[in-house]
Amino acid sequence: MAKLGAAATNAETAFTVQKADAFDAMIGLQEKEITYDIVVCDPPAFAPHKSSREAGLRAYERIARLASPLVEEGGYLTLCSCSHAADPERFRTACIRGIGRAGREAQLIHTGSAGPDHPQHMALAESSYLKVLVFRIL
Repeated sequence: MAKLGAAATNAETAFTVQKADAFDAMIGLQEKEITYDIVVCDPPAFAPHKSSREAGLRAYERIARLASPLVEEGGYLTLCSCSHAADPERFRTACIRGIGRAGREAQLIHTGSAGPDHPQHMALAESSYLKVLVFRIL
């Protein structure tokens, strides 16, 4: 589908598809010193349950640490989470820690959550599980 979308928008030459373990792929891109204007990381739920929260937060931190060096200075890094056990504050803290541990500085320019197609039940905190952070990497 991604290739079809690129073809439909005449972006085939500026587009590649890679199937790999994301952590390994990011390490490989760093080794090759490849950078991008925009990097979006939208992994599966690393913390789907309270019992997996700490390991999940470490995984989000690792993604931020590995992804931020792939962003050109002045570029944008978007980090997403669909883990209801990782509350927004802890998710943000993990991401900021990862960016810092990569030796990068950033500005948080947008914090997002679910759109109208994912309504939140007022009495069920777990229904507020989608989180998006957009950073400008300095």
